[in-house]
Amino acid sequence: MPQPVLDTPGTFASDTADRLFAHLGALLMVSAVAERRSVTGAAEALFKSASAVTRGVAEIEQILGLPLFERGGSGFVLNGYGRVLLARLARIEAEIAAAQADIGRMNGRSGRVHAGALRHMLRSGRKLLLLIHLSDARSVSGAALTQGISQSGVSMSLGRIEEMLGVRLFHRSIQGMTPTDAAARLILRARRMRAELRHALSDLASFAGEPVGTAVIGALPLARTEILPRGIGDCVARHPGVQVDAIEAPGETLISRLRAGEIDIVLTVPGRDFDAKGLVAEPLFADRLIVVAAADHRLASRAGLLLAEIADEPWILPAAHSVSRGLFERQFLRLSLQPPQPAVQTADLALIRRLLAENGMLAFTSHQLVAAEIGSGTMVCLDVQADRIEREVVMLRREGAMLSPAARTLIEAIGKAARPFGADPGNKAV
Repeated sequence: MPQPVLDTPGTFASDTADRLFAHLGALLMVSAVAERRSVTGAAEALFKSASAVTRGVAEIEQILGLPLFERGGSGFVLNGYGRVLLARLARIEAEIAAAQADIGRMNGRSGRVHAGALRHMLRSGRKLLLLIHLSDARSVSGAALTQGISQSGVSMSLGRIEEMLGVRLFHRSIQGMTPTDAAARLILRARRMRAELRHALSDLASFAGEPVGTAVIGALPLARTEILPRGIGDCVARHPGVQVDAIEAPGETLISRLRAGEIDIVLTVPGRDFDAKGLVAEPLFADRLIVVAAADHRLASRAGLLLAEIADEPWILPAAHSVSRGLFERQFLRLSLQPPQPAVQTADLALIRRLLAENGMLAFTSHQLVAAEIGSGTMVCLDVQADRIEREVVMLRREGAMLSPAARTLIEAIGKAARPFGADPGNKAV
């Protein structure tokens, strides 16, 4: 048996999961053999030859570097590693069944998808990976680069898939390729299947007890300055086998990737239009929003500032339509004042710090984001007569997700790191 790929934390990259995903058909052979305790029985159920099933099981064991079965007089009996993997395979088969149901419900709107062809494609990891890469790259050339094949090869493969299914999967335009409704549903399920394999690697490597593997987190800037570094630092210090991928992207993108299983947890502030369906939100702390200025600003020592007095100052504000921007504007509107128009819209701490120091601006931002600067005396929290403004920061997980030991360890560390941040910062300002 070759050296297990799971021995080294560095092997927990997406390419390892993709290698397994490309052998999805062989993975499902493992499941069939486990159910029937027999290669022959699995071969009959799958309409495959016994030799093909034997090769498929051997391929998966070789990729993992781990035996999955005890082979003896009682037939093929799963060992501990096999039972761990089987739990993930059951979830993958559930995603396959859900994808078939999704497309079945769409048949009346998007053309007749051939059921047999759909079943075949949903068991072909290579075809599903192609659709994922086309969706990510939005072009044949980009997908070809990711797949390591020619552009003509990608075009031919996509054409065959669309012909086999009898439905168009991508809209082509000068802006690039975008998935049709049918393809979007397939790709969502494919991403979740791939995520199950990423978690399976962590499950297998952690089988002896110590968490190992990759955990993926997305977070707002306010969490990246204090909570995330503390949580990640504690997690990897206690469990050196855990790797953390921290993703920076707009909130909508993070939540979309969370739903697809590509991100394990997201730290965010849900807005009024937030769609919580399919997600679990765990409150972490209430984040206070304040008005800050450079320590040498002419208003720094003023007490009891009125909103009308600071409305015409040059402002650094959160993005339009964000939760915090709406809270800021309502403070002015309730006094029949026109909300200030921002000179700059950003939540980037480095940019805020520089603009306050050099341009005499005011900023409306998270106390957690600038706590270190206030503590060091480079910024001050202005004393503004207005309502106390807070927003709830939550940790989002996908409902029904079976997270890996690595992800569960990170969640525990993030929760621990967030506890002290629920305290009142002690400022009188907004």
